[in-house]
Amino acid sequence: MIIRVYPDKCTGCVACEVFCPLEQERVVNPALARIQVLKNEARNFFLPIVCPPCDDKACVAACPEPGAIVVVPETGAVKIVEALCTGCSKCIRACAIGAIRLLRQDGRGKFGKAVAIKCDQCGGTPWCVRVCAPGALEYVAETPAVNGQVVFERLRGDLQSAENIFAERGGMARQRNVR
Repeated sequence: MIIRVYPDKCTGCVACEVFCPLEQERVVNPALARIQVLKNEARNFFLPIVCPPCDDKACVAACPEPGAIVVVPETGAVKIVEALCTGCSKCIRACAIGAIRLLRQDGRGKFGKAVAIKCDQCGGTPWCVRVCAPGALEYVAETPAVNGQVVFERLRGDLQSAENIFAERGGMARQRNVR
């Protein structure tokens, strides 16, 4: 199963960013969301960024800490094991769609300073999908036509198109960053 993204349906309501940290962190704080909505409200552009398990899994390959990033066999999701994450950010740099962020927070990660965070599909029942009223997110079974790599490539293409459009018009989309 994967989270499929339909950017043309996203309204920028950010319900996904509100409910995600409620499930993951037990708090309402969109800055802690594993899903990010890249947006430029002036241009009515919204693009939900999730982690569709791509074929390459560059984040796993980039991680120097054995076992800190694993693939969950039951869901196929890529998960960061917080207790082993050193907060080195190598996985963040490796992800071509920006689906991983660094959370700098005392007590988090292997050294108690920072941890990488990303979508792990909530163990197979992703809240972002459940609360997405416009239908911009859908949890679907993988097929040859719609799989993690296909969703990844579409998101990468959508990001590149957005960057080109905004650069031509003198502005960039805004993305939330965890500090």
